[in-house]
Amino acid sequence: MVKVILMNAPVAQMSEHARLTLPLGLAYIGGALLDAGHRVTGIDFNVSGLDLDRVSRVVQRQKPSLVGISALTETYPNALAIAERVKLVDPSVTVVLGGAHPTILPEDVLEQAAVDYVVVGSGEASMVELAAYLERGEGSPMTIAGLGHRLEDGTVLVNQRRKLPHPDSLPRPARDLFPIQLYRGKFNVLTATGSCPYRCPFCSAAAIWEGRRSTRSPESIVEEIEALIRDYDADYIFFTDDVLTLEKKWVFRLLESLEGLSRPITWGCATRVDLVDEQLLLAMSSAGCRAIQFGVESGSQDILDSVKGVNKMQVLTAVAASVGAGIDTLCSFMAPFPEDTVETIRETGAFMRTLHDAGSKISLSYTAPFPGTTFFEHAEELGLTILANGWQDYDAKHVTFETRHLSAAEIEVELKGIEEMLGMTRTTVTSDQ
Repeated sequence: MVKVILMNAPVAQMSEHARLTLPLGLAYIGGALLDAGHRVTGIDFNVSGLDLDRVSRVVQRQKPSLVGISALTETYPNALAIAERVKLVDPSVTVVLGGAHPTILPEDVLEQAAVDYVVVGSGEASMVELAAYLERGEGSPMTIAGLGHRLEDGTVLVNQRRKLPHPDSLPRPARDLFPIQLYRGKFNVLTATGSCPYRCPFCSAAAIWEGRRSTRSPESIVEEIEALIRDYDADYIFFTDDVLTLEKKWVFRLLESLEGLSRPITWGCATRVDLVDEQLLLAMSSAGCRAIQFGVESGSQDILDSVKGVNKMQVLTAVAASVGAGIDTLCSFMAPFPEDTVETIRETGAFMRTLHDAGSKISLSYTAPFPGTTFFEHAEELGLTILANGWQDYDAKHVTFETRHLSAAEIEVELKGIEEMLGMTRTTVTSDQ
């Protein structure tokens, strides 16, 4: 048995949004380690706030052999701080970093002395195999798929990625590792591994999952929901996938399966406006859907053509159908994009107002050039000047780049004007990771 602590590194600035939901990825890894017979505990520092002295106390008291830390780009500096503190208390502890940022930049992460391994992509099997190696000497880090590490001469080696696991084969996420009652969105349910097949230039999902996706069976989903009803008296579920309605036939199968639940539930999801229609939305509403988020991004058709591939009429039609079906609708936007001007941002503001008047809620975040995105990889040729002073600035809460058309000051003025027009407060919604 290996003693494992799984830690979720927190955002740079604490917010309600950061603690909406428990870290489902870590819960899945925890479930896999528990099934393999290991002792596992979890800490979500987005709930408690980062306290490095607490890290010291936990390591001293629990004496783990393995600490796994999950990191997004914004949370990566805090993940390193946690890793360094673990090593300071007990250099013999094996420290592993996983999540979006280490998956995209594994070599950079492995340059840090406090990090022994990184996990690239799906981490359940990789962590179980690493624990077996640490406990019994089974296998080798050289042969664990998806694992990155340093050789004795300091050379960094990242093994070939693991084949994307089918979600039906994954263990039940160990939600009890985290303070489940403290989350507003307590019961997120994953319906597919991987991500959407779209390659939007502002989103790093394609870099994380390489466009791969495997859909879970409706029967498996219903089994998990039944367990949530039985164990936690759950009455609301949020399907956490980027695009729930990618495959309409599968969605109708899921809706039919939900009718067989022992007790009706309500639920929410996210998707694209070009992946729904009135018939589907009415069926979703009848099956308990009460909330939906559409990633709209911009109100300028020229910008939408370049970054999203949808048109404004599709947005208006989807919102009207969703609102008409009685579903609480949210349209999310971000700015700026490389070709945005003062005029296109104001056009976005006007479109946001139109959707608001049509019954939709609105969110607005600052576009961040996350690693793995086209905006990060091709910033210079796109005319972007990145202003971030460190990874902690990649938070979608403030201006992180200027464009060839807009200065940071102009971007700030225009977005504040939109917020004031709509009576919005500064949002903390991110769009990549």
